[in-house]
Amino acid sequence: MVLKPKSKKGSHKANESSSQWPLGIPPLSSTKKYIGTKNLRIKLSSIFVGVCILLYVFSKFFNSRGSKPTNQYPPVHGLYMNELSASSRLIFPHVEHATILKEIGIRGLYVFRAEIDGSKQYVLKADDKPLTDEEKKKTTDQVYLVKKSFLDHGKLVYRKKSDEPDIVIVTLVDFERYDLENIVKVVQNRVDYAQIHRYGVYVRWIQEFLPVMSNQDMDSNYDFYKGLVMRAALHAFPRAKKFLFIDQDALIMNLNLSLKKHLLDKNILDVALLRNVPIKPGSNVKTYENLDFSTVSMVIPQDENGVLDLTSFVVSNDYYSKAFLEFLIDPIVRDYGWQESFPSVVAHVLQWHPQLLSKTAVVVPKIMASEFDDTRSDDDVDAFHYTEGDLIASFKGCREAGVCAKYINNMYSKTKKT
Repeated sequence: MVLKPKSKKGSHKANESSSQWPLGIPPLSSTKKYIGTKNLRIKLSSIFVGVCILLYVFSKFFNSRGSKPTNQYPPVHGLYMNELSASSRLIFPHVEHATILKEIGIRGLYVFRAEIDGSKQYVLKADDKPLTDEEKKKTTDQVYLVKKSFLDHGKLVYRKKSDEPDIVIVTLVDFERYDLENIVKVVQNRVDYAQIHRYGVYVRWIQEFLPVMSNQDMDSNYDFYKGLVMRAALHAFPRAKKFLFIDQDALIMNLNLSLKKHLLDKNILDVALLRNVPIKPGSNVKTYENLDFSTVSMVIPQDENGVLDLTSFVVSNDYYSKAFLEFLIDPIVRDYGWQESFPSVVAHVLQWHPQLLSKTAVVVPKIMASEFDDTRSDDDVDAFHYTEGDLIASFKGCREAGVCAKYINNMYSKTKKT
């Protein structure tokens, strides 16, 4: 008796396969057919990918926007989004409006808004549109025209390549603190000097920057507006090389003295430079012993007490000066709650950032901010106080003494005799 093994599930199919292909290996013809099919699929895939690449290339070629970056950034602007092209390199406000602006008052110029925390502040409308010439002709409301002139002045930028200044004189004027006569003389002083040397002028009402400030008590943080106006000047004159800020409590006395041949001359800076002195009284951080004048970005005087004198200073149109100004106007720095003066805050910035200090020439005031003292004789000459022939006379302390108008009137008449 022959015993037959029991069939297992699937053995029939296995036997079939074995009977069809001995040893379980398909014939050569079937293998070639399989390989041919696989190659065809690879070729078709390659052709499909190639067509997609060609379509992408051609779409970029024929699409006019294809060469532009996908990220579209808004144009650079100052405090206002809508700007006006200035026809002259001498940008200054309508000073004759000072009396009316004082009558209108800050409440009449800006929106006074209550914040969530209960505080109230003046706010600036960044998208405010300037008044057109046609609108000016149709408007009979003189108060409204003065208000719009005040708001539109900050929108002015100089973009002409002809008559382009290398140096710009920057000043803030205050229609609340000074009368019209003094404001006219301060602005005219800057214009006279700029006209002689073909410099630019950038004068703004200090009240234009009030809404930008968190602390809107102008008397307590007056000096912080200097960083704001200088940064605005760099935006208004993007191709100018140097910017000289001069406080409104100061006058340019030697109108014929060129900044290029005086303040910005390497030989003059070398003599006026204060080397290895504390950046502020009691500081362990000192100015550099050796300074490369070709890389100097900022020029700041220091008074006889070792305090930086920001009544007059120079910044360049470069990365370091912009960074310096950005620090000064940054709310984190500006609103820190300093118990010290603004010059001390500037000194702190230079202490924290050695690279900025390495780009700063700290000089004696005689070169750009001589302190005027009417009790001193002309024979009493030093490196700090004004004597005839100096570039600038600074009336430091005149507000506290109440003699600013007196000094401006008397000294302005002297500039007209030269």
